[in-house]
Amino acid sequence: MDESLASVLVKAGFRSAIIRLHTGLTRKQVTSLRKKLGVCGPSESGPLPNAESLLVKRAVSLEASLFMLAYLITAEKPREAVDIYAVMAAHTQYLDSHSALRGGNLDLENILELDDAWLIARDYRSQEVTMRSCSTCHIEFVASINHRRHACPLCEGVQVRDPFHCDVADRAVSARSVGELIEVSVKVSQWENWGYKSEEIRGEFSLSEGELVACRKLLSLSDDEIQRLCLKFKTGDRLVKYLIKATAARGHGLQAA
Repeated sequence: MDESLASVLVKAGFRSAIIRLHTGLTRKQVTSLRKKLGVCGPSESGPLPNAESLLVKRAVSLEASLFMLAYLITAEKPREAVDIYAVMAAHTQYLDSHSALRGGNLDLENILELDDAWLIARDYRSQEVTMRSCSTCHIEFVASINHRRHACPLCEGVQVRDPFHCDVADRAVSARSVGELIEVSVKVSQWENWGYKSEEIRGEFSLSEGELVACRKLLSLSDDEIQRLCLKFKTGDRLVKYLIKATAARGHGLQAA
């Protein structure tokens, strides 16, 4: 039973079911803690819904996507567990962005509540929802895996999900660290200058196709750009995925790190 965390979650405004899942407190203990802290909890009825029901509405789907972009950068192993601290931090970032885009105002009809943000993080962990990339405007958006037709909430660009497709976003493409990738990219440059073919370079350094693409992309970047990427991406896997996408969309320029 984690009463310290419970106090944080009560003050944040989570509903009782979520607080109990993360702390082990009983419903009665949560109620007692709310009274002690002088917090009026949200109205609650029925079981927690699923994220899919939230994503039906286009405007809410866009709000959820803004939250998830912040959450996936902040969370530790979001496919393994709901990072409750990351949920709170990402939701705060999301609210700041939401307000800034509206001149300091809030869209009360479509704003993503904290409990709803937690639901999306939970269903991302259980792989009921995933992130998609719009082929038209190139934004990342969250979508239910049960929807075969995925419409971008920004431009309504549509992608049809192949039921046998394995998302690149969900599959690890590199086990190397960021430092290792930068180091091996220098060696890749040397070997290419010496006239070696891609297959020979991949074999010599045990590189996957994605890692080789990432190494070549790193070679085209300035030292300042590489430094920004090092600060942004903590694992080589995330860096490789980013660089693969940046290479595929080279006509649109490198996204700001």
